[in-house]
Amino acid sequence: MDRVLGQNQAVDLLNLQLSTGRQHHAYIFHGPVGVGKFTTALAYARVLLCHDRGADLAGRVTACGACPSCGLLTNLTPGTTPTQDDDTQGLTTAHPDLHVIRKELARFSEDTSTRNRKLTRIPVEVLRSALIEPANLAPRLGKNKVFIVDEAELLNPAGQNALLKTLEEPPVGTTLILVTSQEDRLLPTIQSRCMRIAFSPLPDQAVRDWCAKHAPDQSADQQNTLVEFASGSLGRAQLITRYGLLAWADAVLPALDRAARGKSTPDLGQQVFNFIDTFAVDFVKAHANGSKEAANKLGADMMWSLIATRARVRLADLSANCTPDDPIANEQALAPWLAVIDATEQAQRFLGSNVNLSITCDHLAVALTRRLAAAY
Repeated sequence: MDRVLGQNQAVDLLNLQLSTGRQHHAYIFHGPVGVGKFTTALAYARVLLCHDRGADLAGRVTACGACPSCGLLTNLTPGTTPTQDDDTQGLTTAHPDLHVIRKELARFSEDTSTRNRKLTRIPVEVLRSALIEPANLAPRLGKNKVFIVDEAELLNPAGQNALLKTLEEPPVGTTLILVTSQEDRLLPTIQSRCMRIAFSPLPDQAVRDWCAKHAPDQSADQQNTLVEFASGSLGRAQLITRYGLLAWADAVLPALDRAARGKSTPDLGQQVFNFIDTFAVDFVKAHANGSKEAANKLGADMMWSLIATRARVRLADLSANCTPDDPIANEQALAPWLAVIDATEQAQRFLGSNVNLSITCDHLAVALTRRLAAAY
């Protein structure tokens, strides 16, 4: 796990459990998208499944790298693992005791209706065949088995309830890891039976290092924009570069600054909608059985984050010039950008309530323009 970037607190906690032999049987790895939760889950699984664990110079428990188990997991180390944007890669592994459960497994279901569904949820049928039933079988290679449920928030209540018995009475040597960016969508009964491990946004320097390696042709301004847009998420940085989403920042962020100077962009709502819709169409084309609805929500999440992050940057800049002896003036200066963040959260709620995306974008644009212009 020494190759996991920027998540020292989570890694140290897992290492402590390994070194004391007091591993929990079920975990929730929770935090923003693309910050290393899934990569850490794979690295932790590699150590759990190793037949001859060792320790590095810092005293951290490590996989030996030479046993039969490690040999099968050579291609599943940090830096080479599939990301959430990959399609069929990483749905199965060569290791018989490592099981990765993702919504994409529905494509391989024996049930025709499950196989033909749009990939918006992890079907209960997939959970039963890929986790609940195999969990009761003996390990095939060693003493342990590991099940990783990626995007666990996509389990509906029926699926989560079906998982409860396995969480309550786990077979000996079985470890479950639920990876999620929306922990609040997991039932309290699920959360109470798992150990929660928090993951934080990565430092900006980690994103800059990634840019230097994977997007070396970017200008300094483009790199700065990407770092801000990514908000500490390498997964998001990959999506931004792969789908050319810096164009979003070039169009939307100046519109916010114009609104703050009292100048509106009449077609801002339509622009925002077109950006999200184009991304969703491209994303579905690149992913067999991909859901346009799910892709819309992914694009919208990134758009709301882009706007909210710029608001936070402006708040930080304004705060530096605030004086403690004039709280009223401080509040007046900060309120418009705080309102921008509120507007993005409201847009998120609208979309979660199945409000039409175009209407949501128009409503957001009007709210942004009014709230920023009011302070001009």
